Amino acid sequence: MRFRSGAGQEEVARLIREHLEQVAAAVEAMAEGVRALVEGKPAAELAEIALKTHEREGRADDIRRKTELTLVQGALLAGRRRTLLRLVEGEDRVANAAEAVMDYLALQNVKVPELLRPLVLQILQETQRQMQAVKLAVEALVEGKPEAVKLAEEVEYREGRIDALERRCMNRLFAADLPLAEKLLIRDFIEKLVEISDRAEDLSDLVFTSMAARQA
Repeated sequence: MRFRSGAGQEEVARLIREHLEQVAAAVEAMAEGVRALVEGKPAAELAEIALKTHEREGRADDIRRKTELTLVQGALLAGRRRTLLRLVEGEDRVANAAEAVMDYLALQNVKVPELLRPLVLQILQETQRQMQAVKLAVEALVEGKPEAVKLAEEVEYREGRIDALERRCMNRLFAADLPLAEKLLIRDFIEKLVEISDRAEDLSDLVFTSMAARQA
């Protein structure tokens, strides 16, 4: 799946990279919001960051639609078009998951207790590292570089670490002396946060599949 010739193919490759940049920007805005939450920043600041995340997700949507139109109108083989459409859709789900975190925080009065803050920040750090691996894996896939597989493995490794941190969070949360309603709000927030990692793993699976098909 290497884009080496044809203006249409080069345009698709450029749009996929541009889309991924906006997806990554949405994840970064979300990370800013979660840190603000952990630091106890006021609700108005969280709402501003939620808006910034929404705007970046919106820009990603605009590029996704342009990419899909370019693919549908292009001369690529049907199988390659399907793969690239799935790739763009998978990227978009990552941005949607980041937006969902901030929408939830902007609407719900979530307070992260002290005992969970280190774990939430670790999840956030792993998510940002995973997103960097996603970017590199997709770029390598578009270029047809074999390191795409190793980078996709890095995405899956980060997802496993995030899963382990999520379990620790939940165990610590439900052992804590907190009202049930508060526990449920925090649980839902953590589940939304780790959803980003799950969507990133879906992208890594697509990279594995695409590279395997290329080598067949």
